[in-house]
Amino acid sequence: MPSRKKIATFLFQANLPIPHLVGAIGILLLFSQSGFLARLGHAAGLIQAPADFPALVYDPYAIGIILEYVWKSTVFIGVILLAALQSIGEEYEQVAQTLGATQWQRFRYVILPLLRPSLLSAAILVFAFTFGAFEVPLLLGTRYPSALPVLAYRFYTDVDLNARPEAMAMSVIIALIITILIALYMRLGWTNK
Repeated sequence: MPSRKKIATFLFQANLPIPHLVGAIGILLLFSQSGFLARLGHAAGLIQAPADFPALVYDPYAIGIILEYVWKSTVFIGVILLAALQSIGEEYEQVAQTLGATQWQRFRYVILPLLRPSLLSAAILVFAFTFGAFEVPLLLGTRYPSALPVLAYRFYTDVDLNARPEAMAMSVIIALIITILIALYMRLGWTNK
């Protein structure tokens, strides 16, 4: 029989191979005003009609987009942090415990600083991906205002070929922002060592 740790690790990593597009469709089917939760709320008598369900998809606050990225990115960051924790070992925490540190102090002053480079790397990767991705905001977002990658995609696929230079300019801006962020990360990473 598998141990609890293996089962927990499996459940934690279960959505890792699921593509973002499939996750976005799942969010759409679950959280839209005609989705499963709206119908369940109507059947339970919590709302009068499925349309009374709060708008979590196609809303101006992008809650559906945020839900999908949190659902998918949390696991990715968790896998990176678990790998970092395994490479760190338990010696530092044991030394802090021997010196009288409480569990919170061991986490705050020992584990968290050791995980900071991995956490920063994972955060940069997730931000770079979500900043440049267009499929989830295209599927779950409002038509206006659109995310920059969605706007670039719409301009690029427009029948008017005069819109293509604008699409290319937007793509260059996206790439430039991501490059600046990575350069900043590299600079911070080298100065902290």
